Amino acid sequence: MATKVLVTFLRGAASFVLVLAGGALTLFSIAVAYGWDRGPLSLLGTIIAILGITLMFGGYRLVRDTDGALLAAVCLKLALGLGTTFLMVGLLALLRRGEDLSTPTGYFIAIGCLCGLGFVKFRAYTREH
Repeated sequence: MATKVLVTFLRGAASFVLVLAGGALTLFSIAVAYGWDRGPLSLLGTIIAILGITLMFGGYRLVRDTDGALLAAVCLKLALGLGTTFLMVGLLALLRRGEDLSTPTGYFIAIGCLCGLGFVKFRAYTREH
């Protein structure tokens, strides 16, 4: 009995760390897209954002059958929903393309599309389970 409680606690703690690290990494990808990997297509920023969202999903998967699943699912849905707005930012930057070539439009469009697809698929996944 004590072992089961300890394993559940450790899964919850690992999930918290993964969701927190994934959120921080996803936010860090914006700085990478505008800073180190500056350009129209920020491949490094896109990879870091995908890694961050993957960590958040991994944190959800650890606790999907416990009471903590709701909090992890809300955090992931919030991140995917906000990430979907990047598509609009990318499309607006694409329309204003002539003025500034340093805006990472490829990063915004790629992350916006992936987050939109992930948001729809994750909502369907959570309804099934």
